[in-house]
Amino acid sequence: MKYDPRIAQLRFLAAFSVALYHLWTLKIIPSPLFRPGWLGVPLFFELSIFLLLSRLDDNPSLSHYFKRRIWRIWPLYFSAVVVAFLADRYVLDIGPSLADLFLHFVFLSFIVAPFSFQYLFWSLQLEEWMYLFIPLIHRLSDRGKLNVAIGLIFITLAYSLIITQLPYDVFHLLYFMPPFWLGAYGWGIIAYIMKKNNVRFPSPLPYIAVVYTAYVAVAVVVHDERLYELWTRFVLYNVTLVLFMVLIVEPPKVFHRITVFLGEVSYGIYLWTLLFQELFGLAGVVAGILAAVATEFPLRKKEIIARISRA
Repeated sequence: MKYDPRIAQLRFLAAFSVALYHLWTLKIIPSPLFRPGWLGVPLFFELSIFLLLSRLDDNPSLSHYFKRRIWRIWPLYFSAVVVAFLADRYVLDIGPSLADLFLHFVFLSFIVAPFSFQYLFWSLQLEEWMYLFIPLIHRLSDRGKLNVAIGLIFITLAYSLIITQLPYDVFHLLYFMPPFWLGAYGWGIIAYIMKKNNVRFPSPLPYIAVVYTAYVAVAVVVHDERLYELWTRFVLYNVTLVLFMVLIVEPPKVFHRITVFLGEVSYGIYLWTLLFQELFGLAGVVAGILAAVATEFPLRKKEIIARISRA
């Protein structure tokens, strides 16, 4: 697939929206305007499988695929895990154990101990396991891919409906489990099929604006936890997954080369921002972005410069 800077820009917007969400979760700026920001996570998942399926079209070599994944992800991931472990243990006094650190090293803490430290890592570990399945999905026909996508979407529809009916403490635990997020990968597969077959859609931005407004309104008006979660984590979430699929197929124009550049280091932004927000508050958003540039750009300097030049 030809490089599209608009997709890189979407990756930045996904990572940045999660950073804004953490302004609310950490009570740095407890505004309902930031509460929909967690939806950057499923957008990241949709973009991930869309891009990886497309790149396997360009180069189906599994050795190239896994080498690129390891070089692209592991240095940043393991560095951030160690730094977050040390900060949580010795600065923030959260007290994660060496066993917790080990579970992060083997990408299992999101199942075994999801809240041991730096809960943001759960999504990156889910991604690691999905990397194993994406080449298998790629080998299927378009009909086979579509069947997998529909299956993943129905898992998330059923799961999200069920868990939003449960008491909040139970829901909050089950919400981080894979079934809630598999639908994002399903819609990412559909985005790949639509793009591959040159299917066109009208811009989804007006509809995304409506859903965002509805989400903020629900956050302000609805105070019953179960009703709030039903509307946001079931109804609006599953609607937004469809809109994200259209957004990937029909991304908005490039705003600026800076947003494209930040999209190229978006994995680092996603990794570092929460920790720095915990340490420095609002300034942590800027610190996280700077840390992303400092840690990710040197690893992919030539590639990023070449891509920015084509933006």
